[in-house]
Amino acid sequence: MKILLALAVTVFALGIGFAIFRRLSRNGLVLPRAVAWTSGAGAFVGALVATCERAVLDWTGLDFEVRVAGVGGALMAAFLLAAPLEEAAKLVVVWPLYKSRRLDRPRLGVCYATLAASAFAAAEGCFAVLREPSGLVALRALLGAVAHVFFAGLWGYALGASRIRPSWFSLAWLSAMLIHGLFAHIVWGRGPGYLTATLPMLAVMGAGAYFVLRNPGPEPKGPTMLPVPPTFSEVREAFRPAERPLMLRWVAAGAFVTLGLIIVLALTSVLLGRKLGIDFSLADETDLRSAGPLLVIGVGVVAAFPLAGYLVARASSALTVLEAALATLFAMAILIVLFALTAPVAVLFAVALVPVAVALACGGAWIGLER
Repeated sequence: MKILLALAVTVFALGIGFAIFRRLSRNGLVLPRAVAWTSGAGAFVGALVATCERAVLDWTGLDFEVRVAGVGGALMAAFLLAAPLEEAAKLVVVWPLYKSRRLDRPRLGVCYATLAASAFAAAEGCFAVLREPSGLVALRALLGAVAHVFFAGLWGYALGASRIRPSWFSLAWLSAMLIHGLFAHIVWGRGPGYLTATLPMLAVMGAGAYFVLRNPGPEPKGPTMLPVPPTFSEVREAFRPAERPLMLRWVAAGAFVTLGLIIVLALTSVLLGRKLGIDFSLADETDLRSAGPLLVIGVGVVAAFPLAGYLVARASSALTVLEAALATLFAMAILIVLFALTAPVAVLFAVALVPVAVALACGGAWIGLER
């Protein structure tokens, strides 16, 4: 059983990297020797980092799990040890290729960074499953593999574009490290009931990967039920300021619209759940049965962001998604302050929801833009 779980985690992690490699290497610019170095070094560094992390945790008495080290100890382990060490280790693998000028475009940066991350995740996940063989640990390792690949691809894209925009990489790496720390804390630090909190983040990861990896093709002819998904260049264009000034009144109005929709849709989800016989008293992070109640409430909360973004874009006749993005950030800042005063344990999850909320609001605003 232990070997099968470790094998499943390894194959899954390597499969993600291989799929991205096949997608991005069609132009023939990826060198086999560089691929072999990236994969082998990523696996070696992953095993080394996993061993070092366990040694440091045993020495300091910290742990990734809240039930062992408490909230403070688990956060320290995630943000002061795991997140910076793991992202730095993956960067060390890719850095020689950057210095040798083999990463001269963003897609190559994504290709090599995700290859290193998939091998890293395979080694780390295998180490975790062999140390504590269980279905829960295997599930956490699978989720961790997705996060490793996505966040490495984030700073890998910026690294490939850094010769044109040098300031991108530092911001991308720091953002990836911090958000990865939040994701890892939810996956490895909290109980199994909170794993459903990763679903919105996984959805945004999938959408981001789709925009980067897809090749723009001809637009479909004739009327369609759904809007055509934008290309990555169109997404960047949507964030550029238009000729007219930023409409601050719609940023403020959009923030309160977002907060109102969060409250209304969350209450609607609770009422609907009670009608369907869902017991919300089961919402406990240590119990897998809490996944259902948390998922019902989460769907209602998450649905508020694209709806608010769409309403703001339509009402303001916006030409960009900046108003919707800033309104969402303003609303989330208010929400985080309220949680800090009333329910500090929820602050972490609200912070983790920020990038998801902004992405969904921008998606809704994109549909409602004036064209």
